[in-house]
Amino acid sequence: MAEIVMVFDCDGHIIESIPEMVPFLDPVDREIALNPSRNRQGVFAGLDAIHYPRNVRKTGEVEAPRRPRVDASDHRKGSGEDWVAFLEKAGVSEAVLFPSEGLSVGFFQQADYAVRVCRAFNNYVSERYRKVDKRLYPMGLIAMQDVKEAVKELRRLVVDLKFPGAMLPSRGLPLHLGHDYYWPVYEEAANLGCALGIHGGSSLGLGADTFTEAWAARVLRHPVPLALEFVSLVHHGVFDRYKDLRIGFFEGGCAWLLLLKDRMDRDENIYTTSTGHCRSLNDYLASGQVLVGCEGNEWILPYVIKQCGAEAFSYASDYPHEVDLVAAKQMIHETIERPDLTHAEKTAVLGENAKRFFRI
Repeated sequence: MAEIVMVFDCDGHIIESIPEMVPFLDPVDREIALNPSRNRQGVFAGLDAIHYPRNVRKTGEVEAPRRPRVDASDHRKGSGEDWVAFLEKAGVSEAVLFPSEGLSVGFFQQADYAVRVCRAFNNYVSERYRKVDKRLYPMGLIAMQDVKEAVKELRRLVVDLKFPGAMLPSRGLPLHLGHDYYWPVYEEAANLGCALGIHGGSSLGLGADTFTEAWAARVLRHPVPLALEFVSLVHHGVFDRYKDLRIGFFEGGCAWLLLLKDRMDRDENIYTTSTGHCRSLNDYLASGQVLVGCEGNEWILPYVIKQCGAEAFSYASDYPHEVDLVAAKQMIHETIERPDLTHAEKTAVLGENAKRFFRI
């Protein structure tokens, strides 16, 4: 008899429609958003120079086609309506949704433009996702380029729009996220009781900028930025300074934490934080301040749980990016049926941890 486990998706994706978003833009930006003669990038910046459609190998061989994709509905892929169908057909109770185009928000060089686009994005996804179904929880965007404005927008999207929190980009900003320039945002997030989510996506700034093989860049671009930012937040004292602050790390799987556990827990007399405290990696993971998105059927997950505990890990579908409805359902099924996780560990990873972290 199959186990009954509540499934909560901690990292699904909004697929932005720029035409849908245009009415929410500031008038100064609206005019050119869909004008190809004046604007070649739509609304958002590009993630890097290696994200683009491709089906030809360097040898000239055309890649074999994958099986036909099965989306959750006939609605626009990744729309609010498509997400409602996904929840129902995949057996998922609720989902936290991250941007797709908006993953590049850290690369905006003009702070005033970043502020306007973030506000427009939040209004757009409030209308087209949050209001479509109460089970959809978009993560908002805030312009970390202007901390005062980021604090204001964070409060608005939590208090007025009822979002669970905001996404922080893992790449693009000029300073690491542990830098004290950003501390007012963390103080506000702690006061609001909302969550922040750092999401991988870009290959830039990792030492892989000159890679010409897309799959090589993909190996690093998700877990490595998460590891960098996790270390910056721990060793610059952010988690210890703001004990009510909750920050999640998404799209990088779970294995990157093993590297940090080995390096961070080696010598507590050396590896301290700027606040003078010294906690083990497992202390941070068990504190309720951290959530790590992963695929529940990752082969290494049981070993990571054995080393780090199960409290911080949570199932992420990534729908509709690299998985379709069939793949997502298979992932959930494999997680429920795997014999190397206890029932308590399965329920924690598939739902309980995320609901507790996002306070949903």
